[in-house]
Amino acid sequence: MFFDPFSYRPLSLAYVGTVINLSNASLDDTAINILAKGINFALTPKRIPYENVISSVEETIVRNKIPVSDADTLRQDIAVILRKSKLPATNITTEERQALKNIRNNQDILVLKADKGNATVVMNTTDYQQKIRELLCDEKVYKPISYNPTARVTRKIRTLIQENQDLFTEDEYERLYRPKAHQPPRLYGLPKIHKSGVPLRPIVSQIASPTYDLAKHVASVLQPLVGKSPSFVKDSRHFVQIIKEITLEPNDIMVSFDVESLFTNVPIDECLDVVRDKLRDSEMPLNYIDLLQHCLQGNYFLFQGQYYLQIDGVAMGSYASNVAPVLANLWMEHFEEKALSLGPKTIRLWKRYVDDIFSIVKGSRIEVDQYIQHLNSIHPKMKFTYEMEADRSLPFLDVRVTVKPNGFLSHCVYRKPTHTDRYCL
Repeated sequence: MFFDPFSYRPLSLAYVGTVINLSNASLDDTAINILAKGINFALTPKRIPYENVISSVEETIVRNKIPVSDADTLRQDIAVILRKSKLPATNITTEERQALKNIRNNQDILVLKADKGNATVVMNTTDYQQKIRELLCDEKVYKPISYNPTARVTRKIRTLIQENQDLFTEDEYERLYRPKAHQPPRLYGLPKIHKSGVPLRPIVSQIASPTYDLAKHVASVLQPLVGKSPSFVKDSRHFVQIIKEITLEPNDIMVSFDVESLFTNVPIDECLDVVRDKLRDSEMPLNYIDLLQHCLQGNYFLFQGQYYLQIDGVAMGSYASNVAPVLANLWMEHFEEKALSLGPKTIRLWKRYVDDIFSIVKGSRIEVDQYIQHLNSIHPKMKFTYEMEADRSLPFLDVRVTVKPNGFLSHCVYRKPTHTDRYCL
């Protein structure tokens, strides 16, 4: 079932499509049609962006140190292409363009991407802002500050890069140390349409922030440290390969565990100790800890003119550039090693994808309840929920696992209720 976020009355599954209107605004068919194209739908341009193309070419020439003769040839080729360029035919109707303009001009609503399922969600601006404020009221995670730290963080990062120049190649150093116009990270929320009350998942966009490039580099260095645990699941394809070799006994139960709000609950100081041990074991320079600490000290953001500092946990942001997923994975590897060694010996299988765990437990619900109590007792910030199999079947990621009569496991594609069949948008 799905829920109206403010009356909390259930909404039927038939209501859920590619566009979910949770606002007070009335959307006609034309507005629905243009929104159904998706947040990432690219409108055909009204004019050819000559200046942007030329600027990008010049930046590419400088960044890649292209020789003068080759650069001149490239410029000539681009000039010919631009002269011959024609605008493509518009990909929306006049009515859709007007509907889009009306939506953009309506300050009372926001158009957002759903946290899961790739649906487009329309919310009242006031409701969205209130939900963000409720998140920011958690004094254990967020602290309002009265100043913009961007300039100070920028200076610290540049000094740190200079002091650790030996950690970078010449090209890496030049790219990371090059002066840039930085912006503060910004907080936004993705509606969890699959949860009661439709809470928001907080996301901090680090793009163009002082720590963005360095965090991206550190993440690429630390990423090879992830996945050495026997519990590691790379993706759904990897998970399917794992369960092909598994058979269940009659008293075995499939259970999935989930960590509540993993990213904001990663204990930073303890996690840094874990990373330090991993670096030492891999004979990698411990200076990366300094880089990592400074990236995390830049864990601030702007929301509606107010700056906040995230005082614990890691901010969830872009997977391509953020160290958060790497840290979360390394912390979970450490946590589960302790949990499995100290807990009841009822776990036959434990496989994890970030904060989602597929397990096989020997016994009944009693043993499952005992194990969840054990998990929740290990660390005050780590809290787990679980889902038991039903009719010998259990979903995990986008796979539904079913126990055959002979104990072997079969699988098929699982689509969550929020799934919209959108793949390219």
